[in-house]
Amino acid sequence: MFNTLFIKAVAAFLTASLGATVTLPFMQLSLQLPEVPLTTGPGIQRFASCTALKDQISKAPGNNRGVMYEDLAVTAMPMMAGSAQKAAAPTANTGVVSGQAPSGDYSQTNVQVQGVDEADIVKVGDLVKDGYRYVYHLTKNRLAVSIVEPADKAAMVRLVNFDSGFNAQDLYVQGDRVMVVGTKWDNQVYPMPLMRGVTNGIMRPWRGQSVTVAKIFDAGDPKNKELKELRTVEFDGSISSSRMINGMVYLVMNASSPWDELQVLPGEKDLVPAYHDSKAGTDFKPMVGCADVSYFDVQPTRDYLAVASLPMSGTGDIKRAVVLGSSETVYASLDNLYVARQDWYQPPVRDSLLGQTGSTEKTAIYKFALKDGQIAYQAKGTVPGTLLNQFSLDENDGNLRVATTKGQVWDQQNPSTNNVYVLGSDLKQRGKIEGIAPGEKIYSIRFMGARGYMVTFKKVDPFFVLDLKNPDAPKILGKLKIPGFSDYLHPMDENHIIGVGKNADDAAEQSFAWYQGMKIAVFDVTDVANPKEMWKTEIGDRGTDSPALQDHKAFLYSPEKQILALPIRLAELSSEIKNDPERQGNEYGDFTFQGVYVYKLTLDKGFQLIGRITHHEDDQAALKSGYYWGQYDTDIQRVLYVGDTLLTVSNDKIGLNHLFDLKSQGSIDYPQVEQPQPEPGPIMY
Repeated sequence: MFNTLFIKAVAAFLTASLGATVTLPFMQLSLQLPEVPLTTGPGIQRFASCTALKDQISKAPGNNRGVMYEDLAVTAMPMMAGSAQKAAAPTANTGVVSGQAPSGDYSQTNVQVQGVDEADIVKVGDLVKDGYRYVYHLTKNRLAVSIVEPADKAAMVRLVNFDSGFNAQDLYVQGDRVMVVGTKWDNQVYPMPLMRGVTNGIMRPWRGQSVTVAKIFDAGDPKNKELKELRTVEFDGSISSSRMINGMVYLVMNASSPWDELQVLPGEKDLVPAYHDSKAGTDFKPMVGCADVSYFDVQPTRDYLAVASLPMSGTGDIKRAVVLGSSETVYASLDNLYVARQDWYQPPVRDSLLGQTGSTEKTAIYKFALKDGQIAYQAKGTVPGTLLNQFSLDENDGNLRVATTKGQVWDQQNPSTNNVYVLGSDLKQRGKIEGIAPGEKIYSIRFMGARGYMVTFKKVDPFFVLDLKNPDAPKILGKLKIPGFSDYLHPMDENHIIGVGKNADDAAEQSFAWYQGMKIAVFDVTDVANPKEMWKTEIGDRGTDSPALQDHKAFLYSPEKQILALPIRLAELSSEIKNDPERQGNEYGDFTFQGVYVYKLTLDKGFQLIGRITHHEDDQAALKSGYYWGQYDTDIQRVLYVGDTLLTVSNDKIGLNHLFDLKSQGSIDYPQVEQPQPEPGPIMY
């Protein structure tokens, strides 16, 4: 066993050193590096032809998504190839969250960057038609359009049922336009011409299994019971994320080429992801030509990252970009799109031969300039470690700040560390802070202008205040250690941060802690060297949860109205268990409530519970019966406000309550029609 592995390692080493094929006849082992049949550009490489692209992806051993290769490349926009065009001047991110509309008294989706909208399942319309304001809600694969202002006229006016083959996931609203983004399965199959002697076989569809679909509607006429569909665009691949900036929606998608060594598929349509535009006929056609697909390093993968821009107006050109690679984390400022994915770097064979084994994780980041729908590659950078989520990235004054965790918490010999890197506009490193909280990992991060706030956790919650004013020399200003952790950090004002997370109790004689109920806290960072937990409120026992812990769009905070609200799934322990002296701290409570907790939040009095709202109508038996295993259609998923009316949104209805005393103002109940489930994907042979 050892000798075989050793010989393979030596062969790989010689191959890498000589750049040639190494064959060991006595082992029937043949290793060959990819050739480089490319034209080159400034910092990029491009395939010379479909033959070159096919030769490259044929070397991929299978579906490599999730395994990082340094092969992600420049956009495939022919008019901007090479990215010689100068990017627009960067816009500083002030860290302010767009929780309020620029005009009108209603809440918008809680987003990371002001002016960069994010898709969600519910949106309040930004136009008032004939004195009415509307809310748009995706529920049970339907789009419900309802009047929500004035509250005494609240009613559903439209219900659009989507085809069972289309899974509606997210939406955008701007003026009288609505865009619904979702996925469907492309079930087209056709006979394989040749499969090593087998003449009658079935192959997977050339466009892939998953197709991203964007439907644009005209919702301008309130009297029209039907929404007018203006345009439908379909793209090969699954949606990774999206953003809307100045009326342009940018879709980031992952796609794979179906080509493999058993298939003979000539032509661009069989190699490059395709798309279909309802305004340009019925046929699918390649998003770009083979010679427009670019990359950095030659590596065996058949994965593609596709980026497309669509105007919300429903008219105008669709810009497309295709690169060899894939996407995991997406962040966007007003001017730039950053796409990141994890890179598990395997050390060279020579290091393995010397006993230096193991892999080192790092994150590759790619920067694209966005301007009026155009997509232009700018730079590539790499940082050690992995990202938590989109809040791990932030652009400020042309620099990108990146927070990562390197290593694993459970690794005693090489404990995890947490780091912050500052990259310049070219994504080259300018400054860094490494080795933060060894043995822990990042649970939340938020950048705000010249400061950053980080929470790590293993037994206690270190809340770090970071000074990022000098991008070449970032530093830690102060820290606070308290029980528990925060999963989400939200700016309250310049010197106060809201943290939403969970309590924790130390496990006896162990190096970890047991999660307990939820905790919402206000951190005072006026004295940056000595941050304080100014206020806190605790909710429930172990098992209590909220979608806001994983999805910031479920969190509502309005400083003007002094309101904080979020959905809660409450779990409570009996008094007998709580008072048991032998209690271990790992006991789960029983589920007793699902709904929204609404607080008045001020700096002088902290959290004051106004009350709770549920759509379960206090059906305790139904709530407890099997609730742990699934979600009910009456679970509240989002909470918004319009004027002085609080909207609580579940799959079955929209509840309306007065904002300050929660007195019921009625509800908008949806028709209970059994909806067919999306069709399953094709069976692969």
